[in-house]
Amino acid sequence: MRPITTLARPFVAAPYIMSGLDALRDPRGRAEQVGPSVKPIADRIEWLPKDPEALVRIEGAVSLGTGALLLTGRFRRLTTLLLAAQLLPALATEHRYWTEDDPERRANERSHLLKNAGLFGALLMVAGEPRRAPRTAELRRRARETQIRSGAEAKALRREAAATLKDARREAARQVRQARAEGARKAARSGTRVTKVAKSAKAARAGAAGRAAKAGKSVKATARKSRAMAGSRR
Repeated sequence: MRPITTLARPFVAAPYIMSGLDALRDPRGRAEQVGPSVKPIADRIEWLPKDPEALVRIEGAVSLGTGALLLTGRFRRLTTLLLAAQLLPALATEHRYWTEDDPERRANERSHLLKNAGLFGALLMVAGEPRRAPRTAELRRRARETQIRSGAEAKALRREAAATLKDARREAARQVRQARAEGARKAARSGTRVTKVAKSAKAARAGAAGRAAKAGKSVKATARKSRAMAGSRR
């Protein structure tokens, strides 16, 4: 529908742009035509200008602006509502075919009135359409839900990964502490063994020194006995 809508916009906007330009350039003809019908309304509303030509110029400026907006596709709903509102004075004041006596002119005016009425209804239908087609809106809603769901799943996965990493770090720190404690215990055991060996060596040295001292005493005693026996023989 987008290419068709883009193609149709210039055809709908062209009459409004051209009529707006004509009303701004020369508002006299249209002012004379709609003046008798618009004057009572302008008298009741204080902020409206009382000059029919000024009213026609205002209508022309609005018609030109809304036609340009419709041509560019900006503010579609507001633009179509303004265009439909601009047709109301034309429907009420122009193409009053029932006042014509000439059959040909009467048929011509009635044809123009029906065309304006059909355009008014079409603009109301366009203004009442949803901003997006139901199928497109459903697809967008599903895509948005999928995106939200994917974001939630990714967030849950990130949380799980962070928790797993934290647990792994705790386990690694616990294993490092256990390894350090085991190393300290082994070092303590090794130090105890060294101390025991040193004590055993010291005790052995002390025993050897004692035995050597006893042997020295025995040798000295034997020597004294030998010298005493030798002196008695003489």
